[in-house]
Amino acid sequence: MALPHKDNGVSRRDFIKVLGSASGVVGMPNLAESLADNFPPDARPQENKSATKQLGSRHIHLDFHTSPAIANVGKDFNASIFASTLVETSVNSITIFAKCHQGMSYYPTRIGTIHPQLKFDLLGQMIEACHKQKILTFAYISTMYDQLMWREHGEWRVIDEHGVERGHRGPAGPLRAELGKVCINSPYLDFLAAQADEVTRNYAVDGMFYDNYLYPDGGCCCSYCMRERDRLGLDSMNKLVRTEHCNDVLVRGMAKLAAVARNNRPTGSILFNGPLHFRDVNHIRTASRYSTHIEIESLPGGAWGYGFFDVAVRYLRNLGLETSGMTARFHRSWGDFGSLRSQAALDYECFRMLAQATKCAVGDHLHPYGALDGAVYERIGTTYRSVANKEPWCADAVAMTEIGVLTTANYIEAQDLIISSDLGATNLLSELHHQFDILDRDSDFARYKLIILPDFHRLDGDLLRKVTSYLAGDGKIILSNESGVNAQATAFALPELGLDYEGTWPHQDQYVEIVDEAMRSDFPDMVEVFYTKGQAVKAHAGTTVLGRAWKSFFDRNYEHFQVEQTPFSEPTDYAGVTQCGNTIYIAAPVFKMYAEYAYPFYQQLIRSCVQRLLPKPLISARAPSTAQITMTRQPQRWVVHVLNYIPQRRAPNVDVVQEASPLMDVEISARVEREPQRVYLAPQSVDLRYTFDSGYVNFEVPKVDGHQMIAVEG
Repeated sequence: MALPHKDNGVSRRDFIKVLGSASGVVGMPNLAESLADNFPPDARPQENKSATKQLGSRHIHLDFHTSPAIANVGKDFNASIFASTLVETSVNSITIFAKCHQGMSYYPTRIGTIHPQLKFDLLGQMIEACHKQKILTFAYISTMYDQLMWREHGEWRVIDEHGVERGHRGPAGPLRAELGKVCINSPYLDFLAAQADEVTRNYAVDGMFYDNYLYPDGGCCCSYCMRERDRLGLDSMNKLVRTEHCNDVLVRGMAKLAAVARNNRPTGSILFNGPLHFRDVNHIRTASRYSTHIEIESLPGGAWGYGFFDVAVRYLRNLGLETSGMTARFHRSWGDFGSLRSQAALDYECFRMLAQATKCAVGDHLHPYGALDGAVYERIGTTYRSVANKEPWCADAVAMTEIGVLTTANYIEAQDLIISSDLGATNLLSELHHQFDILDRDSDFARYKLIILPDFHRLDGDLLRKVTSYLAGDGKIILSNESGVNAQATAFALPELGLDYEGTWPHQDQYVEIVDEAMRSDFPDMVEVFYTKGQAVKAHAGTTVLGRAWKSFFDRNYEHFQVEQTPFSEPTDYAGVTQCGNTIYIAAPVFKMYAEYAYPFYQQLIRSCVQRLLPKPLISARAPSTAQITMTRQPQRWVVHVLNYIPQRRAPNVDVVQEASPLMDVEISARVEREPQRVYLAPQSVDLRYTFDSGYVNFEVPKVDGHQMIAVEG
């Protein structure tokens, strides 16, 4: 479709003029009416009656951040080939671009600026072609990255406490080749809302994807934010105050942008990418009110690594929203032109989404000329056709879990995307084949047979009452290091632990010896190191000491020097591991230590502790720790997933899966509610021999070639 000429509708120039002169917000209803009345007739929405108005199960997230300096944009685009490629790839939904990070629009717009090298309605043709093939379409709008608005409106720029303009990877500036952030506490929010209104009113999109909707650490100190905090009596010198204020700004903006989309597309989906992030668990429940689903962006490279998804999915899938994973086809990170992930890597990343009871999404970036890369979609198609074959055993599945791990993200400021204690707990329990979720302080503890409080959970107020109530209801807990002490770190807040707290271990090195007779056979007969020292605690009478603490010969100084650690010297009357009733306490930050050192002793220690409190787990398996085993439930069956891919960090900033690692003769016992009528490999429909005893169905999987599902029906 040729671009229409400007007529007497609301133009971007007129809109910006209004923004520049107005002291308050723009009247959106009048603006929306003007847009609808003057939009070209052939771009008006045609409802996609076949669309199911929900998140697709095999999704493509298609970026198109294209510099205005690139010529001939879209010259190779063919709508029919575009849609047929997606069909051949087994794609059933796609996010396509209305406006990119550069601030360029890809449709005839009277609010934004169409890419100067684009000569037709790319967004409209994509929507029409996809809907003909019954592929759902979601329109992408970049929010706090808009390079055009950032350059034209310096007063809208996000500013940190030092007066530095913030960007994608650090400081921004007029002469930097860097995306700058734009503050939505400025008139820019009205500009965004007008763009969203224009897209949702005039195109039959099935949903909206608002991207990069978050402030940098420490909030914003632009003139709009500073003046508002002054009016509200808030202290801009306080980083926490600035952060909380900017979270409130985000919520106000979400309410406005969601209302625009909902008004025009009542059944369409909405996602704000940024607030629904595992790192920001203190605000995520409020933010989740404005999105209809969650997409867990997690690439093997960049800041994520494979570990991030394993932690985040076990938390985010429990917020009551439809959930999808999201990886990408790039080797390194987003927009990595000229690279492609291995087939085994794409298989692994999507199959583990299924194993964690989520849908699948793969990210791509369209070349400026507008043609999908055939090699890319051939590879994604191989994965997605396999996903489609597996979907009957994955649709509407929920994860079966019995252990809850309380995240430390509630009150530790993460320097990375994952806090070490959360990662360590996830790695440990996954390697031991336990079924678990990640929780926050608002989660329902009563759903779980065992709660783990890793390393840094001081207890007071509501959390103390919640843990006490959980224990009173016959719940079981494992705590480590500071977990269980009061807010002032002067004593244990839980008398149920049967321990006296004396503070941090007073020496440089701390060791432990397992002394419990029932546990000793599982460990080497030796004294083991705590690589990070923990706490000094003593057991009450009646508390079982499972491991006693040892001290070293001396603390190192220039007179008493020992390379690395000072060796252990003698046992003490301090406890290293204890059990009192339904509680087990470990004196050192064992989960953080495992994330940082992966010492097998820590894995075996957690194995033994969990076994004491949870002797009949959901899954028992004779399988290596590399095997990821999960259990999901559908109305008519249980499904056990076994994956065995072995990611390797072959380069400093990227995890690599080159091939699957076959497993043979995997023995599994799964606890189910009743005796099954059939156990078989899915989707192959090959029956397995099985026995049923004491609530467990027992079977052997002859071969796992990367990913195997076992259906238990009864």
